[in-house]
Amino acid sequence: MVAADKGTAHLSDTANGVSNQYGFWLGDAFASGGSVGYDHKKVGITARGAWECVKHHFANLGIDCQKEPFTVAAIGDMAGDVFGNGMLMSRVTKLVAAFNHAHIFIDPTPDASVSFAERDRLFKLPRSSWRDYNVALISKGGGIFDRGAKSIPITPEMRTALGIEASVAALSGEELIRAILRAPVDLLYNGGIGTYVKASSEEHQDAGDRANDRVRVDAREVRARVVSEGGNLGLTQKGRLELARQGVLLNTDAIDNSGGVDMSDHEVNIKILMSILLKAGALANVEARNKLLAEMTDQVADLCLADNDNQTLAITLDVMRSKAALDEHLDCIDALVASQYLSPQDDSVPARAVLSRDCADTGLPRPLLSVLLGETKRYLFEAVLPTTFPDSPEGASLLASYFPQRLQKEYAQHFAAHPLKREIVGTVAVNHIVNTAGIGFVHGAMKASGKDAGEVFAAFYRVSNAEGAAKARAAIHAEAKDAASRQAKLLAFEAALGAKVLKAL
Repeated sequence: MVAADKGTAHLSDTANGVSNQYGFWLGDAFASGGSVGYDHKKVGITARGAWECVKHHFANLGIDCQKEPFTVAAIGDMAGDVFGNGMLMSRVTKLVAAFNHAHIFIDPTPDASVSFAERDRLFKLPRSSWRDYNVALISKGGGIFDRGAKSIPITPEMRTALGIEASVAALSGEELIRAILRAPVDLLYNGGIGTYVKASSEEHQDAGDRANDRVRVDAREVRARVVSEGGNLGLTQKGRLELARQGVLLNTDAIDNSGGVDMSDHEVNIKILMSILLKAGALANVEARNKLLAEMTDQVADLCLADNDNQTLAITLDVMRSKAALDEHLDCIDALVASQYLSPQDDSVPARAVLSRDCADTGLPRPLLSVLLGETKRYLFEAVLPTTFPDSPEGASLLASYFPQRLQKEYAQHFAAHPLKREIVGTVAVNHIVNTAGIGFVHGAMKASGKDAGEVFAAFYRVSNAEGAAKARAAIHAEAKDAASRQAKLLAFEAALGAKVLKAL
């Protein structure tokens, strides 16, 4: 059970109380995010994870969004976890427009530092809304309006910021929201609830969100350069694919907002380990456990953020790989469909003929690769778990890397007693191999060699360790001055490493 939001912490505490009452082996690791757990809003882990993806997209455009000002249209308000934390990730954010269930905020030419400070104030103000924003700080022509308003005067500044036609004198609240979703901004950030973008080929009912049918727009109308889904289901999958065809940089919500689930996963597995430490006397009591858990917050967050960073980079590399070897990647899709890990209908996977025609020059679209990344990992986890790899020397060496440095330094001798050690090893190995070698590597290696997933995994780690792969990758990241050169060097390195693994098989 995961109930990480502090607004629902009492549910986790209740579930954990029942777990302890019945002597269930998970104890208070049964449900994450309770009063003795990680406060996701305070840590800001979901938004911070999504922001790693935002930074990557902007880097691919040659922009450092931590230093170079950029414009944003967004969904949500500062009282929200994902929106509030997200809009405080960069001090050069220029939030020109946002809306939630009740209000619309427009700041046509915001002062980055002044607006950042005001958003920070609202984030710290309990139960704040856009109506609490100091209107004196809003730039000329902006304001705060009711979403249900019948008529809102459109100023010249609004027209410029939102790309509204000069002939438009007024819009209803719903019409203004559609204009915000279509605004020519650098980033469209979803930090709220609802599905606001669909494909032009879809009906509103396909979005499954009747409450927002009147404000939803077609993907072909969106003019943002980057889209981030800190919230769930902000766009339909077909809408994402339509955006990708237009050159918009985006992943899926499952990639962007994975930080919260990732932190819950770590919390649960750390608590399981700590129950072992308590029984062994390595921790004096529950109070000592709780103190240690809290002290490791930043280290756990760093592990989760690294996962976001690695996955969005993996997708970029697979765009490049699929451009060079499209048929091999289409074979991977067919294999996932055949093994029922992928549903062409449910996952909105275009037909092979369509992908062959549309992706020959561009590679597979990021939203599709985002789905393939997750399903490939799920397939490989199930494939490697029954093998001997999780119990092998190569597999055992991966167990420690899952845990924070503090635990590695002080309690590594207890890791082998973790009841889920094989699952942890499998998860770490699958994530690393797919993130670095690509979604098609293991499938291709198994097909070429006739070996099972465990044998391919073992060979990969033997070769990686012998070649000093970790240091080589770190050197590339440190030396490359821009995203394009870094990605090209990484792609060449991974290709060479993969060839050596195949030879070793």
